[in-house]
Amino acid sequence: METKYTEIYKRIWELSPRFKCADAYDELNRLTKELIHIYDLQGRLTDDPFNSTRERKLSQPHERINEVLAGSTCLVTGGLGCVGSHLVNELVKFDVSRIIILDKNKNSSYSVGPDPSIEIVYGDIRDAQIVHDTFTKYKPHFVFHTAAQRDPGYAETHIAETVTTNVLGTVNIVKACEYTGSVKQCIFSSTGKASRYFSEEVYAATKKFCENILDLYSKLGRVKYGMVRFTHMLDNSLMNEQLRIHSEFENHVGVHSPGKYVTAQNKNEAVSLMLNALLYTESGQVNFLIVKNLEWPVESLEMALYYIKKTRRNIPVVFIGNPLGYTEKFFRGQMDWSNPCELNLLINVYENKFRKVNEDDDIVISHICSSGQKVIEKAICKLERVKGEVETKMVLIDGLKEIVKSSLQQVNKKNTVDILNWGLQQKFLELENAKVSDFGAIIPMMFGSLEGSAHFEKVKDLKG
Repeated sequence: METKYTEIYKRIWELSPRFKCADAYDELNRLTKELIHIYDLQGRLTDDPFNSTRERKLSQPHERINEVLAGSTCLVTGGLGCVGSHLVNELVKFDVSRIIILDKNKNSSYSVGPDPSIEIVYGDIRDAQIVHDTFTKYKPHFVFHTAAQRDPGYAETHIAETVTTNVLGTVNIVKACEYTGSVKQCIFSSTGKASRYFSEEVYAATKKFCENILDLYSKLGRVKYGMVRFTHMLDNSLMNEQLRIHSEFENHVGVHSPGKYVTAQNKNEAVSLMLNALLYTESGQVNFLIVKNLEWPVESLEMALYYIKKTRRNIPVVFIGNPLGYTEKFFRGQMDWSNPCELNLLINVYENKFRKVNEDDDIVISHICSSGQKVIEKAICKLERVKGEVETKMVLIDGLKEIVKSSLQQVNKKNTVDILNWGLQQKFLELENAKVSDFGAIIPMMFGSLEGSAHFEKVKDLKG
């Protein structure tokens, strides 16, 4: 069966560039039907592969959260987006006095309310004056920061917009939190991509940068900061929506590649994470929360085949390759293999050493590895001054590189040895058809952090 898969995949790759030609299109159709038949025999296309994800729920201790929020003013940035609007609609169920939405989108497809406690301020978090004025006027007690440019592909072609929104916009929010004496807690929505040790993809890099900003302010400021890491959000999934629309209206369905898997969660889980984060903020440290039980990842190809089968249309799957924003190769050393039963893509090995779980055993709580104050402040300062797309990306990546180097000097070096051993063993590289250089700058940085120590002798043969 595996050989049959390989032959079909290889043939689809060969024909995909010519899918507009009649002969190639017909053959791709035939191969797609064959794949649907094979997947059907395995029982993989009977139901929507994401059904269980849609139905999942997290614990949400209403009384404990209400004790925190009672009588307060809450401010939600991006409150007209998918997660933000759902959070607003959930907040009205608590004894809050007022909910302020700060969002630039006047034509949102998501709805909030109606509720007399909700007030909308239209403004961009990149505008420091608007942020300052909004905080000064409404004096929020709790801030939920969900506003962001979230599309990884768009981020690679709109670098300055993404950086100024995600990074400098977050700086504006954090500074406003510190300046406004009313703010007690600020909860930030991050991404599982920030668990990567280092990334040169713009979206992931901005979010990892932001996590370090919040970590710094948690140590320097008076406000308590918390974070949540989301994975693929099913309710506003760019990938899932594209696959569905293509299966219904296009003459083919484009898939990045076979064997591309995604973990997912729903907006109810996302909001529950943000509300639970209120209970786990600490002074001097920024904790993050993730869903503990994400289930087995779903293959994007399986999703495409399911939609084609469901629509009963005679259209093929076409492999389009990984677009910008989705090109970094998965590094096996990302996950903590000392306990394979607890593997989770949203938390890396260093962070996993700090993990704990909530009382209901469905949420993992941990924190990131801190970096140096001066390194972060210098990186922010450079981003505030830079102009141009190419220059902005260079400053972003160089700044993040220095932040990561600084954090690597503070971690347990034994963990770094484990990471390199798990990620660079030759047998695994061969299985994944990979080489050391495929994993980018993080590998030299890790080796560099070990040089001069006894730990380096344990891994030097892995350098390749």
